[in-house]
Amino acid sequence: MSMKKRIFLCIIAIFLLVPLLIGTSSADSAVVKQGDTGSDVYAIQRRLNELGYLNYRPTGKFSDMTAQAVRQFQQINDIAPDGQVGRSTMQAIFSDTAKRNVINPEFKRIVGIPYSGEVTEKGALSAWETVDAIFRVGTKAQITDYNSGQTFGVTRVGGARCAQVVPETEEDYTVYSEVFRGETWEHRPVLVTINGVSYAASLFGQPTGTRAHNASGMLGYTILYFNNSRTDIFELADEEHILALTGIAADAS
Repeated sequence: MSMKKRIFLCIIAIFLLVPLLIGTSSADSAVVKQGDTGSDVYAIQRRLNELGYLNYRPTGKFSDMTAQAVRQFQQINDIAPDGQVGRSTMQAIFSDTAKRNVINPEFKRIVGIPYSGEVTEKGALSAWETVDAIFRVGTKAQITDYNSGQTFGVTRVGGARCAQVVPETEEDYTVYSEVFRGETWEHRPVLVTINGVSYAASLFGQPTGTRAHNASGMLGYTILYFNNSRTDIFELADEEHILALTGIAADAS
């Protein structure tokens, strides 16, 4: 191969390589910031909700409240609090070791109706895989709020690593709303009765989504977590749900 041809091939290789290098550098330094919109923002908001830094439904728009939540997350997780989601903040947010927004992880928040002592039964601490095989999509279950003793029916509508559920009727939705005193981000310990067997679980108080799954009147769905359940997004553990399960489980199976 002649010298001229070698030089020509080297120049072509450089031209092909430069865009790749620029693209890699740009991706590594990408920042999701206030004013941005899209699926990245939505995923960040969902995760900040799970960690207790946001108290409203994800919108996909990086607003003032999202920036404030990011700064608070950064402060608690020892990251310079600039309110933007750069590479280090993104990795921290979606890490299994991300610190939750709680003053004391042993402090149980009760926003809804307080414990009345009416419920004495404990539920089986069955693994999610066991419950998933029994509690299929379309299956109905009875939920008993462990703190208040109130009960209401739900139907499973989805979820891969946890159960997405909706109240069965308007009356069931009314009880659900009373238990949480409206939409809250609280996680409450509950007993879930499926085919006559009660399981220990944790129920999320904030519906997610805008679709009406049935005639109950609730838009979206709420989430039931069982033993070793994880979030459907990024398959992360939720420490508040784990804490809610503590003390209401009868055994492991």
